[in-house]
Amino acid sequence: VIGGKNSSNTKQLFNISEENCISHLIEDESELDMKWFNDKNICGVTAGASTPDWIIQKVIEKIEKI
Repeated sequence: VIGGKNSSNTKQLFNISEENCISHLIEDESELDMKWFNDKNICGVTAGASTPDWIIQKVIEKIEKI
């Protein structure tokens, strides 16, 4: 889940996600931990309503390189 850690919307998305799968809350691509992707085949990405598209795209690009 990408978004501000103080954002109510983002926190709610994270809570829903965490109930259903292994989840992480990050504000940008620099917070990605490569270990999260070990032995994984699928990665879902969602973001808070106010998260800028360019931040989301940078996260996706970094994940695609893993």
